[in-house]
Amino acid sequence: MSDAYFTFLPILSILFSLIPIAIAVFVIVMWVKLSKERNAYLKEIAEELRRR
Repeated sequence: MSDAYFTFLPILSILFSLIPIAIAVFVIVMWVKLSKERNAYLKEIAEELRRR
């Protein structure tokens, strides 16, 4: 049983290190995407206000 544990230990360590990195990358990408979308909306509003 202990041999099986030591076999899976490197796999678990890789997973526990990659999962937070993947989540961080996902959060950053979503934040950038939402920021661009918000800036586009604000630009449209600014253009509309300039026309009036």
